[in-house]
Amino acid sequence: MDQEFEQFLTDISQAFVRRDLARWRSRLLLPFSLITKRAPIILRTEAAVAENFALYLRAMDLMNGDFVDRAPIGLEQCPDGSWLGTFQTRLLSREQLAADPYTSTALLRVQNNRFRMSSMLNARGHYDWTGVVEND
Repeated sequence: MDQEFEQFLTDISQAFVRRDLARWRSRLLLPFSLITKRAPIILRTEAAVAENFALYLRAMDLMNGDFVDRAPIGLEQCPDGSWLGTFQTRLLSREQLAADPYTSTALLRVQNNRFRMSSMLNARGHYDWTGVVEND
């Protein structure tokens, strides 16, 4: 499953660089929750996922983000069949850090031999760049 976890991280990173909502959506399970420093955000619908994705793209534009790198730290299978995947994220602009690296953990389920995420703990959030407060 380590190889699938690495592919999962590649997909969720490239989705933002390539502005590919379908790629991002293919790795999520609804409802999807993002636990940020400011507040939890729960995305219950396709429209909510698309709106949230657009806000992250806006943040990428504001910081001139052109590369997202997520490196695996750990992957643990839980007794209920879910997985916890921990990784470090680096957001870059012109080969320079656009923000401090941060560590997150995703709650993952396997569907069709692929990881899909239902929650991300310690998500960065887009608020610092966009100023937009989301309500769930």
